This record gives sequence, C-alpha cells and structure tokens, in this order.
Amino acid sequence: MLSAIILAGGLGSRLHPLTKTLPKPLIPLAGKPILQYIVDLLKTNGFDRLIVAARYLGHHIVDYYSGSKEVEVYLIDSKDTADVLRILADVISKDCFLVSMGDVLTNAPVLELYRDHVKNSAIATIGLKEVENPLPYGLVFLDERRRIVLFTEKPISLEVYLLSVAHYKYRVESSYWNLVNTGFYMFDDSILTILKENESLMDFGRHVFPFLLENDYELRGWIMPAETYWSDIGRIETYKEAAWDLLDNKVSGVQIPGVLKSSGIRVGDNVDLKGELIPPVYIGSNVVVEEGAKIGPYAIIEDDVVVGKNVTIHESIIWHKSLLMDESYVYDSILMNNVVVKPGVKIVSSVIGAGNVVSTDLYRQKLDVVKEVSPYAQD
Repeated sequence: MLSAIILAGGLGSRLHPLTKTLPKPLIPLAGKPILQYIVDLLKTNGFDRLIVAARYLGHHIVDYYSGSKEVEVYLIDSKDTADVLRILADVISKDCFLVSMGDVLTNAPVLELYRDHVKNSAIATIGLKEVENPLPYGLVFLDERRRIVLFTEKPISLEVYLLSVAHYKYRVESSYWNLVNTGFYMFDDSILTILKENESLMDFGRHVFPFLLENDYELRGWIMPAETYWSDIGRIETYKEAAWDLLDNKVSGVQIPGVLKSSGIRVGDNVDLKGELIPPVYIGSNVVVEEGAKIGPYAIIEDDVVVGKNVTIHESIIWHKSLLMDESYVYDSILMNNVVVKPGVKIVSSVIGAGNVVSTDLYRQKLDVVKEVSPYAQD
C-alpha cells in the first residue's frame, strides 16, 4: 500500500479574502476544490492510502470528506509542515511515504518519484521542476548524480540567487540551474525518528532539509519531465492563471467535471442555458443562464448560480449560489459564494467576498467576506 500525507493546514493569507471562508485547499476550481485534484492525481498514480492533515478552518475539510472511504482527515494543531509528521507518526505507515502540498495544480507522474526514491535509498527525494523564474520558490542545486548539495528556501533577491549559482557552478556538474521545490517529497520512515529526536525541526524547507544536508544524510532530487504542468496556487493571480490553464486543456490528463458540449465548453447537470457561451467556459450543475447573457471567453460558473438577462461575464470566476441580476457586467473578477449583483452593476478587476450585495459599480476593489459560509455547505 502506497501512502501519502497531504498538507492542508496553511493560512493562505496571500489569497484573502478567498481564504476567509474556507482553507486554501478547498478553494473551488472548475467543479471541485484544489485538494480534490491532488487526491485524484495521487489515486491515479497508485497511492491508495491518503491522509489529509488539516488545521486552519480544517473543520470544512473534515465536513467535505465526511463519509469518504478514500481520504482520512486529521484535524491537528501543528506548528509547521514537518511538525505534521511528528504529530501523525503513529498513524503513518512504517515504510516510505509521500508528502504533498494540498494547494498545487499539477499532472506530475508522482509514481515515478516513488520509484526513483526506492531505487536510490536516500532518506528523502524531493520533486523538482525547472522554471523560468525561480525566485518565488525554494531553490535546489544537484550534483551529477542528482544528489542535492544545496537547498535554499525562497531566496530574498536576484543577487542572492546569482551568487549561489556562481558559487555552486564550480562545485557541481549539472545543466539545471532553475530547479525549484515543488512540494512533493518521498521520505524513508527513519525521518520520523529524526523529527522525534530533534523537536526544533518544524518546517521542511527552512529546517529539515538543511539539517539533513548538514548531517550528511543523502538527499536526492527527482526532476519532473519538461512537459509536466505545475502551478503553486498561492496568490489571486496564480489562482486565475491555473483556472484558465484548466479551461485551455494545458493540464493534460487532468479532467474537470461535467459533460463536454462542444469544443471548450463543459457543462454540469440540470443546467438551464438560454444565453450564449463563448469558449473556453465551465458551467457547474444547477446553473440558470437567462436570455441575452454572454458568458466567456474564460469564465467559470460554479454550482447553483443564477445569471440574469443580458448579463456579461468574461475572464471571471463565480463561486456557488451567487445571483447576477439583469444587465450586470463582470470582467476580470472573482465572486465568492452567495454574492448578489444588482441590475446594471459593473464589476471590473475585483474580488467580492462571500455574502456581499453589490449595488454600485466596482473597479479594482476587494470586498471582505460578509457571510462566512463554505460554498459546499448544504442548505
């Protein structure tokens, strides 16, 4: 049995107000939350025991997977990422296991990460991706055998990065210089003993990996294939980019829910469509789109939304149970759940918190949450 621990306890403060209502891994993304895409990926890759470690607003994750036979959710008071393993040591399989972040969108073949780890007998193997701009991420340098010789957690400046490259280029023989930490780790179970004996090791990037290197443990890097899609959904901008990439079929092998009605148009169940859909578009279940409405290109409408007559929505994401009244206009915006947009109102480049009633035009505004209810809550 292959086991995976999915870390789903972060605050997600850079995504406010989206994470005021629910934890970041439960943010809707075309028919299902981000976390479910990770669950589906791991199942597809043969991981059959999935443990989700929740903390911030974790009761929503507990509720979401209530009754699930495929996911075990533990609500724990962890201090940081590595502390999760320390707390859950008694329930983790005494074998090698995967650790995954719960807030990324990827189609990475993580079964290959497992196989690489088993073959090379390192204490840990880190999934890596070559990117154009490595500065927002943890940087990793490898030797010619793909052993890790340096791990830096989010360098503070371009100068620091360039100095690191200049120094380590003389020490290692690697053609990869923009390798970043993707948040996928395979561990030997001996890591649990190390964490128990060293209680100051709280975070993987800042503490655990540097500690292992300093104490001559072997760390290896597994580089994702070049065509792999990987996005860390940490900001509003990356959330929208990931959504549009899904609609554009850039995440090969990842299927969004619904039925493909025509090229670029995917629709859920029990939908009443009288308006025009301009691909790419995702329409959830129990959605009503009245006459004269134009949705798309690049629009996601989650479940139970009502779109009135002559409404225009493009480059926007509308969460569950919202109402857009006649003649309203939404562009480059995110509307959380239970939002009401009054007739004729224009919303441009804004984020509208759950429960708001919008009666005046908005441009580049963020409205905080009024009603702190999960979009998945049952009436």
